[in-house]
Amino acid sequence: MEWLQTVPLINVGPSHGRLLSELEELNSCEIPASERLKILETLLEPILFVQSEHAKKFSSRAVPLAKQEREILLSVMALWHALGVGYQHCMQSIGSAATGLLAGSGQLALVSQRAVWCASQILQEHYKCYLDVAPSDWALLHSLYAFAEERKLSGDPVDHPVHKSSDKTSCMDAYAQALMLNTANPNEQTSRQLSIAARWLELWGHKIMISAKRPTAKKDVEVGARPLTADIAGNGAPFRAEPSDARASLRFLEVNDLSNSIRKRVALLRKGDNPASLGLGEDLASQFAEQLLLQLHRLWCEDKQSRAVPRKSASGKSDLILGMSSLHFHVTGRPFRQPSSNAELSKTQHEEIATFGRIATRDEDDFSKNQLAAIESWQIIDESIAGLRLERVSGQNRYVHAQLVAARPADSKVYMLGTIRWLAVDANYVAKLGVRLLPGIPRGIAIRATGINAMNDRYLPAMALSAVPALKSPESLVLPVGWFKPQRVIDVFDEQSRPLRMTGVLDRGTDFERVSFEPA
Repeated sequence: MEWLQTVPLINVGPSHGRLLSELEELNSCEIPASERLKILETLLEPILFVQSEHAKKFSSRAVPLAKQEREILLSVMALWHALGVGYQHCMQSIGSAATGLLAGSGQLALVSQRAVWCASQILQEHYKCYLDVAPSDWALLHSLYAFAEERKLSGDPVDHPVHKSSDKTSCMDAYAQALMLNTANPNEQTSRQLSIAARWLELWGHKIMISAKRPTAKKDVEVGARPLTADIAGNGAPFRAEPSDARASLRFLEVNDLSNSIRKRVALLRKGDNPASLGLGEDLASQFAEQLLLQLHRLWCEDKQSRAVPRKSASGKSDLILGMSSLHFHVTGRPFRQPSSNAELSKTQHEEIATFGRIATRDEDDFSKNQLAAIESWQIIDESIAGLRLERVSGQNRYVHAQLVAARPADSKVYMLGTIRWLAVDANYVAKLGVRLLPGIPRGIAIRATGINAMNDRYLPAMALSAVPALKSPESLVLPVGWFKPQRVIDVFDEQSRPLRMTGVLDRGTDFERVSFEPA
């Protein structure tokens, strides 16, 4: 404790390194388990602080991470690992003792919970940057829970490692929360959605029971034909177990209480209750909370065995581009130009006409070369009429959820607009994407605001998508983010200028809005 007074936690980077070095030194020493546990619990609060602050430097960032961000991620995971190893030393020492004060006072349940919790934190750090979880990390989590279960203490209540004043927690709670967070499809969630799901699981973890007995037929009907399952002898993520799977190492998650709790909250939200009064958080809008609850209920409590739009295996390459200027260039085949023929020429352009008899195009040529060089090559893994699953072959771009992209498979002559639905990065930091295609054939347009204050505004590049009657999708505009306002009129140049009134938002992403419109 005296040493901790010398560690300036506000200076996160150096303090993080000092805490990691202290833990690694502790883990190399042989000391009584009781003393080791006191030290670990004393270090826990400052470790939580520096881990949280350090993780802000790589979470909610575009992926794959930059080199410096990757180094911070690795140091954060190293600290969780070192803390977990410390608790594992305690588990081995206390668990091997036939008798003793520590084992008799419930300390084995405490250190087991802490070890499982540390292993789950390593998984969460992966999710923050969409990094694939290594089989060894899953194997560690499963084996630690198996240890606690074998000694019949998986459900024993202990103090929470973070919320000291809250209700008790247990090894089963920590294990169930880790499994459920993975089942929430972290690759498809934004950082905010995932942090909210993790927060809710902290509150509702006690509603999930883990058993070696397969749920009864009645519960299977309520929860789904295939119960959510983990293999405590394996090294993989949770899955839906088929009825024929009878391995003794399978553990089944019973989520009936969780399902009922989520349904009640959705019903109360629809009646007008606010999220804060339902324990969902004060930072959530009712509609957002309801949508996320329904999504999580489908993932956690329902067995959806087939996709709405089946995918099929595919091969071949696809070009991929991002950014409105690049999309406009590749869809139209030329650099964007101000469409008005009456636009005033700049002084430089007047000089170029006087000297060369025309406006020089070197800037456009340079722009074209840069855009052609920016095309990335991706391998198509599988596809459907609604989307593509891709793995990068070459390129350096970084991506975020719900970003606007355009893809052109090798057997296609036209680009298709889409938005990133899920992200993944493998152990070698190779990016993988799930792209949801937007309906309609894209074409380049130009837009500008209307009104007295906008008379001299320049046009900006944007996209239009044709109507698709079979999908009941109207003709739409794809605009830069922030352009939509209900009933706003904008000037759209598409072969000729015309005023259009925006009537609604069909899609919204991090850098675009797809809107419906009518003539103004």
